[in-house]
Amino acid sequence: MKHAVKRHKDSMILFFLIVILYSAIASIFLKNTTIFYDTYGTYNVLLDTDTGVLFNWNTFAISQDNSKHILFSSIVSLLAYPIYLISDGLSKAGHIDYNYAYGIGLTILQIVVSATSITLVHSCIKTLNIKKITLSLITTIMIVSFPQVFMSLNIERFIYAQLSLVLFLFLLFKLKNKESYLIDIAAIPLLGVTLTNIYLYFINLVLEFKLNLKKILNHTGIFVLASYIVIVATKSYNSIFEVSGVVQSDTQFILVAPIIEKIKMMILRLIYPIFYFPGYEISYNKMNQNGDVNKIFLVLIILALVLAIIGGVKNFKEKTAKICLGILLANFMLHGIIGYNLMSANIMAIHFAFSMIVLLAYFAKGLNEKQNKIFNIFLGIVILTILISNMQGFSEILKLGMSVYPK
Repeated sequence: MKHAVKRHKDSMILFFLIVILYSAIASIFLKNTTIFYDTYGTYNVLLDTDTGVLFNWNTFAISQDNSKHILFSSIVSLLAYPIYLISDGLSKAGHIDYNYAYGIGLTILQIVVSATSITLVHSCIKTLNIKKITLSLITTIMIVSFPQVFMSLNIERFIYAQLSLVLFLFLLFKLKNKESYLIDIAAIPLLGVTLTNIYLYFINLVLEFKLNLKKILNHTGIFVLASYIVIVATKSYNSIFEVSGVVQSDTQFILVAPIIEKIKMMILRLIYPIFYFPGYEISYNKMNQNGDVNKIFLVLIILALVLAIIGGVKNFKEKTAKICLGILLANFMLHGIIGYNLMSANIMAIHFAFSMIVLLAYFAKGLNEKQNKIFNIFLGIVILTILISNMQGFSEILKLGMSVYPK
């Protein structure tokens, strides 16, 4: 036991530091506004998220979600349902308002989920034997980045989807190139939490077995069977019959525009928010992703992306690097080239930003002493600019919340 604690001491410290930091930030908002959990049933209050509606529907504990999130309620309710019962009990006893108690409980749960994802990513990249200061700087970028902070505090589905992706990547990293049916089981949350994220499972199958069709079909069969058992056991099968209708409905979110325009929008609306608070405007008591972005910050995020891609290409023989490049490519294709939800693409950054963090670590892996110092300076500048961007953006959320959704 002592040996295990000592071995994971750094990860445990990191986890609790993240929980403390995010809880301190959350407390500022929770004391002053309900904007991160209860928007009185209004859609798209903050950057096109479904926050208040999901909260009022209680999708996290008792209500079945739609077919894009087949098993979301069943998975998340394992932890959210006790929080709901406690909140309801405290409310009925007259100790605290139900919405406030449930909002705090779900916020704490999301903070723990987010801290788990960051800690798992950190545990992967620390094995790459990069300098300790570089490791700390790269991890800090993930901690303070816009999508990580925003989706940790904003009561939505996204932080759970990120954990399903990170857990899958973590398992691949630990198994290295060993064949295991655990991968097929780990793909169930990918399918269940956010349907489109199942692409990662199939990327791995192709990378692992290449043209070995027998192996691919064998593992796919195990995955389909296991998913079927879970879906039936949780009585989530109604969502299966509605998938085609939901997919057809979602075609309205595909932007039709010239490819050059899409690429420009991808840079400004999808890539920029990987680190920085997106360009926004506030109108009709809503924050929309329509504003200008900081040009200096834009140059920094593009440079960071280029370095991350270089890191992946340099280490292409390693499966984790290939997977992370595949994650970036898949999301750039889906949201950028195809144009799915491109107008509000900032909320999608949480699904792939962690892969860029891993690839930046791969970039640092082969640097000499002088190059590493320059890279560390660059990372420090990125962290400083992220903090500036976030302080400006989240201050506006606080002002909006206090004026429209006061506590």
